[in-house]
Amino acid sequence: MTEHPINPDQGGENGISLFDAVASSRAWKELSSALEAGVVPQSVVFCSPSLFHDPFVSLYAHTLFSGNGFGWLGETHPDLIRLGTPEAPPGIETFREQLVELYSSPVAAPYRLAVIHCADRLSPPAANSLLKITEEPPPRGRILFLLEEENLLPTLRSRSWILKMPPEEVLAPVAPPKNDEEWVHWLSEASSWKTDAVLLRATAWARWYALSGQFRKAEELDILVVLFQKTKLSASMAIDLIFLMTREESTFEDFLDSLR
Repeated sequence: MTEHPINPDQGGENGISLFDAVASSRAWKELSSALEAGVVPQSVVFCSPSLFHDPFVSLYAHTLFSGNGFGWLGETHPDLIRLGTPEAPPGIETFREQLVELYSSPVAAPYRLAVIHCADRLSPPAANSLLKITEEPPPRGRILFLLEEENLLPTLRSRSWILKMPPEEVLAPVAPPKNDEEWVHWLSEASSWKTDAVLLRATAWARWYALSGQFRKAEELDILVVLFQKTKLSASMAIDLIFLMTREESTFEDFLDSLR
């Protein structure tokens, strides 16, 4: 564990970002140090809450694609291949149709990177279809497996660099406001934050609830954070919903239908 987990109260007027949290993790420091030394793993497994997946992809791709004067060009980078979605893993047909792109020469970067979402939920046929490419990977192709749970075919794990980022490593638990005055202060402060800072705060509160034995509240906040990511809600809407759930004691079911 890192010695000083991030407290979301740090970070100035916009709060701590998800990128700050990932960049401070032991997992990212280990991988980035290897990349700086010229060691580029063929396959990487990143296991963490889904909240941190996209920031990790951006950091990894930005570093991996540096060179040739191009670097990271964003989500439309021609050498970034996304397989599956943050909500659902790719199936065997997706691998058959799209993974062949990994064998092609990079368009603008030193490598091509295939990102496999929800790798812990791959079907057995889909997982088995990856055995050959992980055993004999293309020379300019790299694979990133994204997991929430440590559930991946052992043969794939044995051929990959395993990185884990549990939230307690980088994110300190924070107690939510205790009274009206503290809530008014937080709402005023958070009004200038970006969405990812709001989500980090909700995750820190969820950790505090869990450590305090309030498991239902912790679970509902965690589910709400996942929904925020899926639905791309604005920061202001996220703040409102967190306030309703945490301060006004609304239950998750009270506004679940409106988020789906």
